[in-house]
Amino acid sequence: MAKRRVLTGGIAQESHSFNPIVTRRERFTIVEGQGAVEHNRGANSAFGGVIDSAHNAGVELIVPALFRAQAGGPVDDVVFAEVSDIMVEAAKRGDFDAIVLPLHGGMLTETLSDPEGLLVERLRAIVGNEVPITAAFDLHAHVKESTLAPLDFLSSYLTNPHEDQSATAKRAFRAAMEILDGTFDPVLAATFLPMLTLGNDTTLSGPLVEIHAYAHNAVEQGRAWDVSIFNTQQFLDIPSIGQTVLAYGNGEIDEARKVANEVMKMIWDYRDDLITKYPALEQQLKDIGQSARPIILGDQGDRVAAGSPGDSTYVLNYVLENKINVDTYFPIYDPEAVATCDRAGVGGEICLKFGGKYSSASPSVTAKGKVISLGANVPVLYDGPSDRGTKTYIEKYAVFKVGNISVLLTNQPYSYMDPDYFRAVGLDPEKAKIIVSRSGYHFQLNFAKIGHVVTVDTPGMSSYYVDQLPWQHARPFYPLDNIEYEPRQYTRRRL
Repeated sequence: MAKRRVLTGGIAQESHSFNPIVTRRERFTIVEGQGAVEHNRGANSAFGGVIDSAHNAGVELIVPALFRAQAGGPVDDVVFAEVSDIMVEAAKRGDFDAIVLPLHGGMLTETLSDPEGLLVERLRAIVGNEVPITAAFDLHAHVKESTLAPLDFLSSYLTNPHEDQSATAKRAFRAAMEILDGTFDPVLAATFLPMLTLGNDTTLSGPLVEIHAYAHNAVEQGRAWDVSIFNTQQFLDIPSIGQTVLAYGNGEIDEARKVANEVMKMIWDYRDDLITKYPALEQQLKDIGQSARPIILGDQGDRVAAGSPGDSTYVLNYVLENKINVDTYFPIYDPEAVATCDRAGVGGEICLKFGGKYSSASPSVTAKGKVISLGANVPVLYDGPSDRGTKTYIEKYAVFKVGNISVLLTNQPYSYMDPDYFRAVGLDPEKAKIIVSRSGYHFQLNFAKIGHVVTVDTPGMSSYYVDQLPWQHARPFYPLDNIEYEPRQYTRRRL
């Protein structure tokens, strides 16, 4: 039997409708070919899961291109068109048995509300109905009928903070192989509900523990072949935003449909318990001077991991105004400030204004300080567990020292969900008392060995006070609107 071949790649990014900064090509890490496979082997990422599955199954991978970027504003239409065309041209060659896509599912472009669905639709038009197409998405994906129509199978992460990116892709890869083997005939029952989870939505505690356990037991009992639960990203101003539950049967749909509806009803019944408020910043910093370990603060209102700009000064202004005199690492996106530091050079003592250009809840900071270091294209390696093994880089940075505060200025926004972002620029996380991360969930896993981790209630584009956002397309949805429990239903069988 000839060795199987799988086409993989695509484009992955999580978008924020209210972030005005368009995500352009320079924000993406771009890999292709066999080098991409070797570079990501063993990584706890969706792409890493595809690679490891292929290796274990003796399957050859074709990687025309994979574009990956951290969360931000909607993606440039030109970038999406470039990736789509690359993937379509590869599909036209037809030298493969299946397509497995490691995507995100929460991406927007300047004009498209379901670009992943459009990409898969274009691929389906090339390969026809015989070639299996499966995908792995983040559990914060926005999934609707147009996403599912061209897909034979879709799997979601089952953890938040995310620990199972690779495992999720392995489910998608397994589905593709078993479709080819004739042992899996995917029949999808999907249900959708216009409702947001807001804050109490980790799978470490709270209602989602019980909900995911129920779904897992349904699979263990053979009631469904696979179940995915999507708690959509909360900042997508597009029609039909909300919760999605997918249950796949193997050749039959009745029991899978029951499972999907039962899981969605649990989500609805817990709707108020899935909303919470985060701890206050002042409470967390009250006794920081006496703390033996660092405190790592997730800046809830300005989470680059959720698509915010990363230039909020709220936490820094609080530290300055309250004269909290401890070693602090504070990252901020400000390309103009980086350029000013670059002109001053290492050792330059300047008065610098930075931050607050896009995140307007707190004013920009003007301070006298010293440029400690400068750099470009410095590598970052996640040591996890969230996204363990992921390799990226900081494009351009400056460390500007104001008293005991090391301000890490960058020309691109970053999430700082892993300690290696700080190590990469010469800042040892073990030596700080306060570290600010632009993440709300995943940093907690990766910084847990460094110190106390907590997400704090701060204002900004990614806070869960969604009633303050200028919605135009997504409403009505719970909890901003009173809605009846009337979930939409969708089914799909392979043709």
